Amino acid sequence: MRQHPAVLWPGLKRLLTGSWEQRTWFILAVIGAIAFALLQIATSSIIGRVTEDVIVPSFAAGEARPALLAGGGLAILGIAVARAVSVMARRVFAAAAQFDLFRLYRERLVAVYSRVPLLWHRRQATGTLLSSVYSDVEATFFAMAPFPFAIATIAMLIYATIVVFRIDPVILLIMVALIGILIMLNILLQRMATPIAMRSQQLRAEVAEIAHESFDGAHVVKSLGRENVEEQRFTRTAEELRTTGIRFGYVRGWFDPAIDALPNLGILAVAVLGAWRISEGHLSTGQLVEVAYLFTLMSLPIRSFGWVLGDLSRTVVGGGRVQQILDVTDRRTYGDRTLPDGPGALRLQDVSFEYRDDPAQIILGRGGRPSEHLRISSALHDVTLSADPTAGTRVLAVVGPTGSGKSSLALLAAGLVPPTSGRITLDGVDLADLTAEALTADVALVLQQAFVIDASVRENITLGTDIDEETIRWALRVAQAEQFVDALPEGIDTVLGERGGSLSGGQRQRIALARALARKPRLLILDDATSACDPSVELAILEGIRTEMTDSTLLLIAYRKSTISLADQVVLLDHGRVTARGTHEQLRATSGDYRALVDAYDEAAISHELLESHGASDQSGGDR
Repeated sequence: MRQHPAVLWPGLKRLLTGSWEQRTWFILAVIGAIAFALLQIATSSIIGRVTEDVIVPSFAAGEARPALLAGGGLAILGIAVARAVSVMARRVFAAAAQFDLFRLYRERLVAVYSRVPLLWHRRQATGTLLSSVYSDVEATFFAMAPFPFAIATIAMLIYATIVVFRIDPVILLIMVALIGILIMLNILLQRMATPIAMRSQQLRAEVAEIAHESFDGAHVVKSLGRENVEEQRFTRTAEELRTTGIRFGYVRGWFDPAIDALPNLGILAVAVLGAWRISEGHLSTGQLVEVAYLFTLMSLPIRSFGWVLGDLSRTVVGGGRVQQILDVTDRRTYGDRTLPDGPGALRLQDVSFEYRDDPAQIILGRGGRPSEHLRISSALHDVTLSADPTAGTRVLAVVGPTGSGKSSLALLAAGLVPPTSGRITLDGVDLADLTAEALTADVALVLQQAFVIDASVRENITLGTDIDEETIRWALRVAQAEQFVDALPEGIDTVLGERGGSLSGGQRQRIALARALARKPRLLILDDATSACDPSVELAILEGIRTEMTDSTLLLIAYRKSTISLADQVVLLDHGRVTARGTHEQLRATSGDYRALVDAYDEAAISHELLESHGASDQSGGDR
């Protein structure tokens, strides 16, 4: 049998925790709500007194008493104005508490996303993580807006119980019965609504996940003509979310009218019982009007209590999903050392690295199937190499077939992932012992997939760092980007659009490269970072780096022969192992595998260039 979490206590605990975190706003909202509740009761008392002391005697005497009527009307008007002020205060302060909680928990989630290791993100669905920041946080504190009113309702019920008890203990039984029915209805609502709310939050995450995948892979979707397939995949999940939402509304549609009807049923019961009690001499007409009006005024507060109880399922489900992320203990750790002065010597000593994919570590989303187990894949085995300017290997190129471990080696050398075994040092200091500031200031990695944010060229290069104009210009010039940047409408201040959609692939790569160069790192790692550039542009970039960044060590993940030939030493990786090393000429003469690999890369590059030039010729012919 499928089990679902308890709702009442966990939900209230979650709301009370949030209330304590925003206690200033919350206390002010509760004060406003209690003031409103007390004024509601005061209104019923005044109406009862006016009925008893003014209206009934006027009917008995057969003449109106204007002065008394005016006094009673002014008293009711004054309380009405005070109630309006209390309502405004409650809503403003409750909204402030709610939206501050939205902000606080979103910041906490983003803080977790920032501190966890890179490999943690590889295991999670990006759309699910985004959904948690938005819909899960909102679901967690959706009930916070009526919560102060619900708490004030408790105070109001206690005070009303005392008032009704003093008037007539028998009529008090009606109020006790109504409260009991209210509790029973909400228990039933929670039992029926909780599983629907759980599924709804999961589907919201899946919708976000599918949309993110479709947008992220727009080129693949469109180039393969898979728009209809993606649309159908999204529609299925969105339709299920719609159906689930309707089911939730259907359940609420049965319970909400019943909860709303309770005060009216109470008024009817009070009228019937009160008439009998008046005939028995236990109750006056004014007291009956006071109690009946009190039940009328309690309608909205009781509804607010029902709103909170009815939304506790969303609070528990959304809060549980948020808490799963907040409870993540994985974090990227740093040391406390800085780099000493040095040439930028990079050394890998007996480094091995394994990817460990554990379905149990997938949070939220759909997770893994029960039959799935921990999967381990070895990327590198006992790799030892060095790039040391003092030893004549300032520029080190790493080549190898697809899947040989080159990109994994680049991530390790950048300190983004720790090795499974072995040591990686820069100028004698283990990367794991460096502070975050030392690592990010002295090591820069540029990947093949260049990331450009929706901001200006300047902001894409600085990323909030204080870098002067001269350094930015120098970085653009070395990256062979200055010319096309100056040709943009607003030059260096031109906004590039989301992911740099207005730029070509090669231009985006050069912007990303300039971003790294502007920091003048001690170690610069290029993981096929110029693959989208023309060979002549790539040679100019690498030659510029060699001549301009004489104090930096360069680690190249390279493919083109022209690029590899610039390296002081070349390392051949195959199945995660170093199988050969030497200069480009030495490896061509001594390693058949190296020669075949480099020649194959060159042939592929030449074919690609011929196809591009042929396509360009066809296009220009078509234009003519």
